[in-house]
Amino acid sequence: MKRFYTFLASLLLIVSCSDTNSSTYTEADALEFLERIEKEDETLGPIASSAYWIGSNFITYDSQKIVSDFGMRLQLLSLERAREAALFNNFELSDSTRRKLDLIKGSFVMPSPYDSELAKELSNISTELEAMYGTGSHCFEDGECYDLEAFENVIDNSRDTDDLLRAWTGWREIGKPMKKKYLRMVEIGNQGAEDLGYSGLLDLWFSKYDMPVEEFQNETERVWQELKPLYDSLQCHVKNKLTEYYGPEIMPGDGTIPANILGNMWGQSWINIYDLVYEPAGEQSAIDLTAIINERNLDEIEMVEIAENFFLSLGFDELSDTFWDRSLFVKPQDRDVVCHASAWNLDSNEDLRIKMCIEKNAEDFTTIHHELGHIFYYQAYNHLPSIFEGGANDGFHEAVGDLLALSITPNYLERIGFISKEEADLANSDPIALLMQQALDGVVGVPWTLMLDRWRGGVFEGTTGEQELNSSWWDLRREYQGITSPAQRPSDAFDPGAKYHIPGNTPYTRYYLARIMQYQFHEALCKKIGFQGPLHECSIYNSKIAGESLRDMLSLGQSVPWQDAFEKITGTRSLSGTSMLNYYMPLKEWLDVQNDGLECGW
Repeated sequence: MKRFYTFLASLLLIVSCSDTNSSTYTEADALEFLERIEKEDETLGPIASSAYWIGSNFITYDSQKIVSDFGMRLQLLSLERAREAALFNNFELSDSTRRKLDLIKGSFVMPSPYDSELAKELSNISTELEAMYGTGSHCFEDGECYDLEAFENVIDNSRDTDDLLRAWTGWREIGKPMKKKYLRMVEIGNQGAEDLGYSGLLDLWFSKYDMPVEEFQNETERVWQELKPLYDSLQCHVKNKLTEYYGPEIMPGDGTIPANILGNMWGQSWINIYDLVYEPAGEQSAIDLTAIINERNLDEIEMVEIAENFFLSLGFDELSDTFWDRSLFVKPQDRDVVCHASAWNLDSNEDLRIKMCIEKNAEDFTTIHHELGHIFYYQAYNHLPSIFEGGANDGFHEAVGDLLALSITPNYLERIGFISKEEADLANSDPIALLMQQALDGVVGVPWTLMLDRWRGGVFEGTTGEQELNSSWWDLRREYQGITSPAQRPSDAFDPGAKYHIPGNTPYTRYYLARIMQYQFHEALCKKIGFQGPLHECSIYNSKIAGESLRDMLSLGQSVPWQDAFEKITGTRSLSGTSMLNYYMPLKEWLDVQNDGLECGW
């Protein structure tokens, strides 16, 4: 323990005393610095990963203490690295060297300033905000107290508008005390970003996208405008179905939908109201994947093996013995674990694992394919220097995982023996049920994932002040989603704080990019394999051509601008909404028929 605190003290001294005059440094110094980091990663990386693995799989006071200590140590080490990388800001360097330095600096979301007092204040505020969310609850006047899980249970399942409103407003009480702390955190974080050579947090956050901030924002907005007609048709249909169910008296009357009746605490997915917005034309055409899994008596390992076989059919190498020996597939009965599904790259070599408490249902069957997408991405780029190990941008990993989910089609289920050809043909003859389910998450999430960082960018830039924090949030939700607050919000409300990614400082644009790119990847690969037919029926299963194209992209990691990696599969360097539109074309046509003669828009 004494050695650990000696290390911290020395590190703090290094951080505070670093010479910020870069005129004495050469490119050779930069290369030496990068070599040192990569050697440190070889030894420290696996140890830290193992500590975090233990912390998620053996939740005790001691394991959490280890994780906390490692987290503090790595935070300080990363800060030292970022500040040292900033010393080379004004040098002309090779593209590879410059990229590594930029990746090191850009690894932060809320960097500490050089000023030690401000750094301490930032750390305290960040910890307080996360704790306020994590322990958040609200007690009503009748003495009933709810935490997020309890509130979500109401929002997800209830159809009583009074209960829904009570739960929706109750959870948002946790945001009120966050407001001033959040603004102060942003103020200090902007200073920290400037100390690293950025103009502020917005510049830092968007620096990883290999293009000027304004240009990138214009690109993401352009793609949204391409997709907006599809979303508008879906929003109109859902609004009218909810009006039929609840009655016009609870609707605002301006074309928007109250946020509390969408089956999700944040209105980011509407899958829980599927039964209200679509009545399947023929129940016999629906595929009950959960029932099939249980009828075949598949165990959790067999479900993972089926997903692995998907990748093997593409030409990927089989998973190592350590994957099967060290992964967590089933929730243990003897201890607490973090059950949230995740994929792990512990040693940048062969020690790849997933952590899931697998349930025998359709959702987890799809999730397993998604998580193995991450695993095979790790496998593809683990030959690279540690700094280049990562997705081409922060949306790529999620896009690759989601890409595989698009290939779990009726035809795929037929090819692996889950259903008969007749059942697959029947399902394909009535695609609206499946496409509606997918759209209530995949399409609905597009404007949400874009607007969240639009709002945050305004706060970072200072164009959204304290008095407009909440009103600007709802202005953007109305503009992008056609959603409004179900009740007048009080002047001290801070509704953004009710979403973890705001107090937790998790960038959200990655999820927008992933949703767009997965469809572009899917369409491009389907064209490469010569698929003929509706895009939603295509599966890349058993195609070595698709697998080779996918591996070529994955193997680049983040060693090149994301546009270079993107072009490997798609043949273009630009994002586009066209692939998503093509995928959902049958649904869009169906929606337009349903909406004919109805009042749409807001």
